[in-house]
Amino acid sequence: MTLRLILAFSILAFTAVAEAQCRFDPLDRGRVVKISGAELPAALAMPLSDLSIMRVEKGRFVPVAYQFDEMDQKGMVWFEGSGFELAGSPGHLDVADQLLMMLTDAGPRAPEGFKPDQGQVVAGLTVADDCHFYLVRGNDARSDNYYVAHDIASGETRTALYQLDVDPDNELNWHYLGYRGYQGEGSIIDTLKMRMSAGVLSRFTRMTLDNHNLRPKRVGFSVGPIRSVMHLRTRVVLAGIPVMTIQVQAMRYASHYEAHTYAKIPDLYRATLKEPEVSVTVDGNDQSGAAVYTANFVDNPVIVDGKADDQAFANQTLPMDANWILFDSKRDFALLTHLTVPEALMNTPLALIYQDDASLAVEPEQFHGQLPNLGYSLHGWPQPEELRFTVSLYFEDGLKGFAADEFARQRSAEVPVHVSQ
Repeated sequence: MTLRLILAFSILAFTAVAEAQCRFDPLDRGRVVKISGAELPAALAMPLSDLSIMRVEKGRFVPVAYQFDEMDQKGMVWFEGSGFELAGSPGHLDVADQLLMMLTDAGPRAPEGFKPDQGQVVAGLTVADDCHFYLVRGNDARSDNYYVAHDIASGETRTALYQLDVDPDNELNWHYLGYRGYQGEGSIIDTLKMRMSAGVLSRFTRMTLDNHNLRPKRVGFSVGPIRSVMHLRTRVVLAGIPVMTIQVQAMRYASHYEAHTYAKIPDLYRATLKEPEVSVTVDGNDQSGAAVYTANFVDNPVIVDGKADDQAFANQTLPMDANWILFDSKRDFALLTHLTVPEALMNTPLALIYQDDASLAVEPEQFHGQLPNLGYSLHGWPQPEELRFTVSLYFEDGLKGFAADEFARQRSAEVPVHVSQ
């Protein structure tokens, strides 16, 4: 299937909402419904190839885009080359597996006794304002709609809403981000930046690794109708000491991007490395006039102006349970970032990174200056031996009349699903 054809399907899929006869909120466009196999007990152990998702449309069951991803023992999408064990039986629905659909593909409730032309309904899935999907077994019909077109070889991603181009040899190096309707010039961002630093034996002998050193190697990938997943592995070496292996899964969706990170920290390196810090930021490209909000600055955002004079904002710590950062370009593009960690890491110290300085150089970068560079910094080793966190980047054309905190809450919230057998 060609990139152009996939993108055409992507655009058509967004227009199908009108026929679904469901009411959706302004922020529902591009939202993904995600449900685990554990929530579908009637379908457990069934072959994934026998299962599909349908909705009611014009008096009959029709197929919609969906995706099953089999998961590994670490809670990531399973790839043979990752070295992680599959959580369950290959090719069959297990409790850890994930089913994904687009929220706006849901349709009206099926009338009592209504059945598909082929196969049988295994479960009904209710979402949003009385909108419905149906998990069906034994129906051969499949939707041709794809919401994500991701060319692994070139690093190009196209959806109906955004364009993302990255270095195909280094996922960390973003070259271009564009958004439909954006009123600015060129790429919205400069690049993505990841850093890891620590003192070796002493906090005074500090070393830092960045995009140039943290060169992730791709060990697996898949491109589905709802999301693409790349599994990347990078070995962290400081002063010749192999510290750890970081596993990252980069996921592209119709209207957002996620990076899931996992690393196991040997006790030896806890003692060897002092005051470790891991940071992930997005560097904006000439976003003067944009407003930036956090939970601590809901009503008084800072305005990007290229001057390093917002120290009260830049020096804030972030509560782990409300760590969102909202960037509104005022040019029909908004970016919401959200950091997610497991319960065991909720007490990990977290700081905001905010640099608004037109003269400051922070490599790597395509364009001089930080306008602005914003993101997160995790400090210290967590008590558990495993470090896990997910950074989510949500793309929108604006705040749609919502207050910053309400926008952040609704845009990042998971879609609730009620399952009926």
